[in-house]
Amino acid sequence: MSNDRGAPSTHRARAFRAAGRHSRRVALLRRAIIGGALVGLVSISAVIFFNPFGPSVPKISIVGSNLDGTRVTMEQPRLSGFRRDGRPYEVVATAGVQDVRQPNLIELSELNARIGMADQSTVQVTAATALYDSLRELMDFKSAVRMKSASYDIDMKSAKMDFKAGTVITQEAVKVVLSAGEIHAERMDIIDSGQRINFEGNVRSTFESSEHEPAASKGRTE
Repeated sequence: MSNDRGAPSTHRARAFRAAGRHSRRVALLRRAIIGGALVGLVSISAVIFFNPFGPSVPKISIVGSNLDGTRVTMEQPRLSGFRRDGRPYEVVATAGVQDVRQPNLIELSELNARIGMADQSTVQVTAATALYDSLRELMDFKSAVRMKSASYDIDMKSAKMDFKAGTVITQEAVKVVLSAGEIHAERMDIIDSGQRINFEGNVRSTFESSEHEPAASKGRTE
């Protein structure tokens, strides 16, 4: 009789112990999930705030950020710093999108940049979209881009800007407006931070002479 009366108590004790172990496992799992989420947020924050454009950009500010899967959207990123030749630049965009799996690549929207040149002038660069590679210090404009300074206004269908080498290369039609005329070409290279500009392909130029009569020429221009 006594053994039969003790059996339910033994089963209840085992059930309580099993329930306790289950509760502890659930609590540990919950803490692990929360901890993992916090680590992920810290990692993403580090990517956003400490290395979104690579080591060549010392200052960055953003209004806010959103996470969608592995893609982080930065609102109104603003960057400022100095190129390797010591000349300053500033890049402002409406938005920047970065995949945490490729943190060196940033997709910029509504880009507006100001870049110091070798002749101490400043060039303004505007484009609807651009892809920045911080490892190569390269800005890839896959759509229309405009470069404007006090002495020229350049419209390109696409271009690649190398901050390290101080070059701009376009393999598509380009139009350059100067104070005294215009130049049209199929390709263009800007070398040594604007010290030299090469036009190639079907080059057409129109300039005003000193008597204000238009003078046209064709061929390669530098």
